[in-house]
Amino acid sequence: MMVDEFPHELTVKRTETVIDNTVYPPKETTTTTEHTQDGFLDTPNTSEQVKYHNMEVSLSRVLYVPFGADIKHTETFEHKGVKYKFTGDLLDQGGQGEVLSAPVERA
Repeated sequence: MMVDEFPHELTVKRTETVIDNTVYPPKETTTTTEHTQDGFLDTPNTSEQVKYHNMEVSLSRVLYVPFGADIKHTETFEHKGVKYKFTGDLLDQGGQGEVLSAPVERA
């Protein structure tokens, strides 16, 4: 039986702002794009909750994505209609260059 390591489909929302200084007054343009990303949203165990609480980091879920995934800690994402934001950086889970993890919370 094959197990899907990243069973959740996330909708990543990327917002970029560009300032055109070639005109006066400078013109600011903001664009938002969306793309999907496979991942795994896990509920943290008690020891993880205590660890993040002691570091004063808000945590409601832990996100796991494949190493090199097209997602940044400055972006938001949705899963099943719930919007999430990062409360920490994406880190190499286990140092093997296979999985990234990060604490997230509802936005």
